[in-house]
Amino acid sequence: MRVALVTNNLLPPREGIGRHLVELARRLPEHGIEPLLIGRTPPATPPGPTTIDGIPALLVAWSGPPPLSHARARRVLERWLARGADGAELLHVRLPLVPPLRTRLPVVVTVHSPMLADSAAISERGLEPFALRAYARLFSSLCEQHWLDRADRVITVSSGVRDELAALYRLHGHVPHVLTNGVDADFFAATPPVRREREVLYVGRLGWRKGLHRLLEAFARLPQGLARRLVLVGEGPLRRDLLSRARALGIADRLELTGFLDREGVRAHLARAAVAVNPADYESGPLTLLEAMAAGTPVVTTRTGLVAEFGEDPPLLVVEHTPEALAAGLEAALADPEAAAARARRAQALVRARFDWGRVTAELAALYRERARRAA
Repeated sequence: MRVALVTNNLLPPREGIGRHLVELARRLPEHGIEPLLIGRTPPATPPGPTTIDGIPALLVAWSGPPPLSHARARRVLERWLARGADGAELLHVRLPLVPPLRTRLPVVVTVHSPMLADSAAISERGLEPFALRAYARLFSSLCEQHWLDRADRVITVSSGVRDELAALYRLHGHVPHVLTNGVDADFFAATPPVRREREVLYVGRLGWRKGLHRLLEAFARLPQGLARRLVLVGEGPLRRDLLSRARALGIADRLELTGFLDREGVRAHLARAAVAVNPADYESGPLTLLEAMAAGTPVVTTRTGLVAEFGEDPPLLVVEHTPEALAAGLEAALADPEAAAARARRAQALVRARFDWGRVTAELAALYRERARRAA
């Protein structure tokens, strides 16, 4: 069976959904599934056929402001579908932000983060957050509903996303199957921890609803002898604003912004951080949280995304969405490294048992085969 995995994320991946697709595609052939990656071409890279980590791929230019960019990509993708979709027998679409397409292929939809829920969680003020919320209501939610109307099977990356879909969209009797993100536990545990004392690490997009202004305020509350450096790994539209805010808080000399790093770079930072932090207002199922757990790095997090999947006693320090609570959680993790390390060991065991990419891929392949049996 050949399956086209479609996203509007950049390939090679620079964000979570793209990484999710590549990790699955690398393992699907072990289950008799031939993957084809469809994604957005990076700047200065020509669109067209290529390979990503040895996987066949088709890169499409999502150029110009939305929704114009989506209209252009839609024309390209519909021509590709009309020419036979390179032999694909199933279209697996990753939402959000894939334009509606006309196709006779059976469709499986995975929802990573419904835009109505995602945009509603933006706490930052200003014209751009307002525009993002309006865009979600007037355009992207309609694209998502198109795919939900068309889907033979709906998958979500967490039980929280499943509940959001039921509340905000029409599901036509579908009960979404929860198939979480995964992690390459062996890869992230391969570098022995060399903890740099008092370093706090954030990995993710420097964007809206990530709680990054809250993180800066929390870090500024910590005693300097306890927290020497805050490292932000990632790229995004808030970089300049975060630098300005750090200067206003008097912590610019203790802030390091690395920009985008590949998996090896992220692993190296996780190995030497005293604590990894997820301060987000909203997450559906962040890979970065699982990667920190797999690396054995103590984690402080708000109650977002996959945290609800970890049971009543998660091996993390879970805090409320305030600078005070976040600062208290970071201080507790930094002041008692032995207790933090014990939680981190429990977290490592949890991700190995429940969130390994091999298990996630096997479950997805079984869903593909089940759908094919029903169609036959």
